[in-house]
Amino acid sequence: MKTLIYLSFFFMSLSETIAQNFIGNWQGQVQGNGGALQAEMSITNAGNKQIVGKLHLYSGATLESYELKCNVNPNNASGTLSYKDGTVFGLEMIWQNNTIQQQISYNNQVILQGSFSKKTEATKPADTSTKPDGLFRDPNLVGIWTHHENYSSNGGFYGGSSTSIVLHADGTIDDGGSSTHVSGPNSSGNSSGGENSVIAQIKAVGARWFTKGNILYWRITINGKVTDVPNSKYYIEKGALLLTDYNTGKKMLYYKK
Repeated sequence: MKTLIYLSFFFMSLSETIAQNFIGNWQGQVQGNGGALQAEMSITNAGNKQIVGKLHLYSGATLESYELKCNVNPNNASGTLSYKDGTVFGLEMIWQNNTIQQQISYNNQVILQGSFSKKTEATKPADTSTKPDGLFRDPNLVGIWTHHENYSSNGGFYGGSSTSIVLHADGTIDDGGSSTHVSGPNSSGNSSGGENSVIAQIKAVGARWFTKGNILYWRITINGKVTDVPNSKYYIEKGALLLTDYNTGKKMLYYKK
């Protein structure tokens, strides 16, 4: 009996030792096509060579949290990140020289890469005054997208225009600017446009974008009433975004900057 008890404690101790490299509070950032987000991880030992915890991503004062669960050996961890709406991401982590390098994947494609170091007591905690809205946003949509149009005439004139939108990780949107150019037999010119009126209206009502399936929605709150409005179907491939208006079927092609 003493031998069995000793072996039990031995294997428990071994499990804790294997997971020890990852246990603790970590701070760093994750990087994707849309830029970098500040991030924190809290990881504990779950036994049986497993670790669990939370990954927090910050965009300004907005916090998004994910449940972490991984199988672990001394220097590598492999598992999942789960969002509250049920979406599951793949997670791979490597511990080396007191840092953690991280890859987050969706549908077997790496979408974010993170780098973390051990958090110290002197570190100022991130601002969490704004609670997350619980909406899923396809991280592939985050970034600056530009739509181009070209035209020409029989008189030898040709030109083009471009308009850009900025989709942020917290669901907000910004005007990325616009420009036009024209050239002809005896003249040419360039100009920059003013504020996009549609985006200005979206920002004025505090709408935030989110995704469900392959559809981009706007969530609007007016007089305390929440309304989710489908905007368009979207398809992304090789840095190109095709938006198909949900009501009219009009298509617009954007390219990521």
